Amino acid sequence: MKLQGSLAELKLPDILQLANMSQETGIIEFRNNEGVIGKVVLKDGEVIHARVGDLAGDEAVYEIAIWFDGAFRFVPLDKEYTQNVRGNLTSLLMESARRLDEWRVLSRKIPSFSYFPIISENNGKKTLNTAEWDILRYIDGSKNIRDIAHECGITPFRTSKLIYGLLINGLITLNRFPAEKKIEKEVPPLVTKLLKIQDETRKQVDAGLLVEIDKILQDGLTRLNIDMNDKKAVIETANAVLQAVMLGMGREASRDLAVRFKAILKGNSGS
Repeated sequence: MKLQGSLAELKLPDILQLANMSQETGIIEFRNNEGVIGKVVLKDGEVIHARVGDLAGDEAVYEIAIWFDGAFRFVPLDKEYTQNVRGNLTSLLMESARRLDEWRVLSRKIPSFSYFPIISENNGKKTLNTAEWDILRYIDGSKNIRDIAHECGITPFRTSKLIYGLLINGLITLNRFPAEKKIEKEVPPLVTKLLKIQDETRKQVDAGLLVEIDKILQDGLTRLNIDMNDKKAVIETANAVLQAVMLGMGREASRDLAVRFKAILKGNSGS
């Protein structure tokens, strides 16, 4: 298959559909205008493997899907690739289309993942959720969106959605280049403890519990937004998380996490 061209003219979903129709086996290599490289591996027209930087599998496919500019080419298979893409072609195309629609909105404020968020010096007081506070911990003007995503352990696309909200609320600005002077937003001490509790919980608990626990943490932050000195809100939130872990994973898991929480609440977490 001789397929190569510009992403400005042919987007990823169209390329994958063409490759699927001809039942191709090989690699589609991508490079966007910022030099970011991605690859999608096909076997008999089906996507089996994908990678872009730190991203692998389905998320790598979805990042390439929102590239407006760049180039692509089809090359022969150079080795055996393990399957890391879980979705079939139909589900990949549907989610890619949804992400592309979202990115068209986000890109009005965020040109690309290579831009550098900078804390606004006069950002006032805004009510933030736990995810936004979490992102703010890493914004100092020296890291771009992709760097922040890597440090937070979430995708650049998800990070961009949070950055978009901070931009809309005037808490940050975006710059094409790193800031000469680092500006960081001071995270209130009790919010910091709540975020550390969140960090420790995510390391220990099953993925199925995270939605429930994130809601508990958000409820605790809502109380802190009313009074940033409400120590009781943090303690009761920690206890509620431990209760959820005990019910979901057992007493031993809850007990191990309680030791970590105790160190955080006493300010001896070492992080």
